[in-house]
Amino acid sequence: MERQKDKILIVDDVELNRAILCELFAGDYEILEADNGKTSVELMEKYHDEIAIVLMDIVMPVMNGLEALEIMNAKGLTEKTPIFLITAESSNDEISKGFRLGVVDVILKPFNPDNICQRVNNIIELYRYRYKLEKLVQEQINKIEKQNEQLRNFNVAMIDTLSTIVEFRDCESGQHVQRIRQLTKIMLKEMGRQSPEYRLPDKTIEDISMAAALHDIGKIAIPDYILNKPGKLTEDEFAVMKEHTLYGCDILESIDSLKQNQEQYRYHYNICRWHHEKWDGSGYPDGLIGKEIPIYAQIFSLADCYDALTSVRCYKGAFSHEESVQMIEAGKCGMFNPELLQCFLKIAPILPDILQSDDGLPAVVYHYQHPHLERLNGKKCYSCDMDKNSRIARLLELEREKQKALFAMSGDIFFDFDVSKDTITFSDEYKNTFGEECLINNARAYLSNDVHIVRQDLAMLQSLHSTLSENNPGYIRDVRLINKLGEERWYRLHVNSIWDWERSGVMLSLVGRLFSIDKMKREIGQWKKQAESDTLTQLGNRAYGQRRLWEMLDELSQEKAAVMFLDVDNFKMVNDRHGHLFGDEVLCRIAGEINKQFRSDDIICRIGGDEFLIIMRNIKDQELPLMKADDLRHAIKKVGHEADVQVPLSVSVGVAFYPADGRDEETLLCKADKALYEAKKRGKNNCVIYSAELENEPFMSQITKAESE
Repeated sequence: MERQKDKILIVDDVELNRAILCELFAGDYEILEADNGKTSVELMEKYHDEIAIVLMDIVMPVMNGLEALEIMNAKGLTEKTPIFLITAESSNDEISKGFRLGVVDVILKPFNPDNICQRVNNIIELYRYRYKLEKLVQEQINKIEKQNEQLRNFNVAMIDTLSTIVEFRDCESGQHVQRIRQLTKIMLKEMGRQSPEYRLPDKTIEDISMAAALHDIGKIAIPDYILNKPGKLTEDEFAVMKEHTLYGCDILESIDSLKQNQEQYRYHYNICRWHHEKWDGSGYPDGLIGKEIPIYAQIFSLADCYDALTSVRCYKGAFSHEESVQMIEAGKCGMFNPELLQCFLKIAPILPDILQSDDGLPAVVYHYQHPHLERLNGKKCYSCDMDKNSRIARLLELEREKQKALFAMSGDIFFDFDVSKDTITFSDEYKNTFGEECLINNARAYLSNDVHIVRQDLAMLQSLHSTLSENNPGYIRDVRLINKLGEERWYRLHVNSIWDWERSGVMLSLVGRLFSIDKMKREIGQWKKQAESDTLTQLGNRAYGQRRLWEMLDELSQEKAAVMFLDVDNFKMVNDRHGHLFGDEVLCRIAGEINKQFRSDDIICRIGGDEFLIIMRNIKDQELPLMKADDLRHAIKKVGHEADVQVPLSVSVGVAFYPADGRDEETLLCKADKALYEAKKRGKNNCVIYSAELENEPFMSQITKAESE
């Protein structure tokens, strides 16, 4: 915090003049005196941050006033300190030179003490007011920059969330996107160094590398049995897999928040669509050739290829860095741009070390009462010159109208809570959204019962408010608000507290912004739901089942539960005899029958192929899973007859119980799998409950066996 300016420097070689001026201001300020220009420069160098104003004579020995001002200006000592010239000279040349040097006013000798006092105090208060405004403007600029960065981080977080969902569903490690983003950035910079044709601004490079995160978003629409198949895909399966580039573009088209920056959206779209195109035209989906493929999509494709080779995937192990580089150079992964390939080979030796390192609001209007005609710290402040004040008032009003127009265009809600007046002033959008007046009196009582904030969120905000301080002035939270139609919507709330810089610990106001994130919240929820759904049967998938099992184990205490693996016997024969389309239809009917047999709060999911996972909560009778398995055998047999599959369909079931057989997810799933294996070994169409004797039996996981087939 800058120290209060409480000194006046009086510079005059006549001691009587200095004495008169000292008498005028000694009650309110500490006085510094100099009898020549040289001494005044020395005092300014020492105290300029504390000097409120300088009263400077022109004609003095050693160094005159104008010479002293030239030196002060050269040293930057007068930028925030007003200078008065006090002189008997009436020469226009002298006075004009003084104004060119930054003098704010000229007082001619002999002077009127009352007149000087008024003019000096008015200028001091005007400078203080201007300094406050400059400080507030700078604070607002800093806050806007910080908030813009927070918004950008939020968009990055949303993109990372979507990409993480895809990686989780694709059984990736979670670091794939981070590595290719970093590698893309490195190669973009290196291509720019090698050729001016490819040189890009740093911001563009950041935007392109960020766009890398959603390159495989279309894999959300690819069935699990293809996406996570451990072996080589068939021709038909590969045709389905290739569609992920087009599905991804359709998904990007539906995310409105990405389209706000058209240039960045173009990078997202082109990388998503063309990251499997090849230099020789052998890629997909459009068979682009050579420079028809944007250079950044080519670079990303090479980065993706390198990371795929050096990473473990469900269908292969990881190649070493050296093996991967050799394979790319030899064209075993398709043809790349020769110029790009040379760039890659140049930086290849340093890639392992780099990729393994750790690297990788509209302004709110503040209302301040004008300081004229008031008292400051018990000292009299005189009215400023009305012409100057009228102009300032007009300019401030114009700025206020501009801000009001900006608020209206943004669609966001801004507010200013005046602590001393206990009032809140909202922007006009508040009335449009919540049907309330924009000026709220008795603000504390209003906030403690705010019917527009969901109760849990209101309690959270009240708790956060109690933690605000000068060192911790603000917070950002997502809250649920109820609009005038009674609809619950998500908003992001930015709050900043303004503190009195003259009185420590005194809060002046709370200012903030509310902007809707409801659509984005719902989009992320939909993508998460889609990522955890089996696209064929509309049941949950493996990821959904594992998450729900984790949640259940966290919640359970005395409750008993059952974990069941179900395998449809002979279903492979249905596909072989009638084809996959017919088989898929039958599998959907089987999934429907399984769903009918269980309670609404049981968890049912398809974990791949014809295998299902059932989690039954609150099991009172351990015979219940056996009864359900018996019902399922009859139901699935009936499906086979009705669909005329010409294959004897049945179901094998393995069951493990919580907590008797285990208290953690891995143990329960493993034991249920062993029971399923035993049921299959006994000739199928059986239900086996896990027992300790099964530990001595030779075992091969049914899921692993099914995936290997």
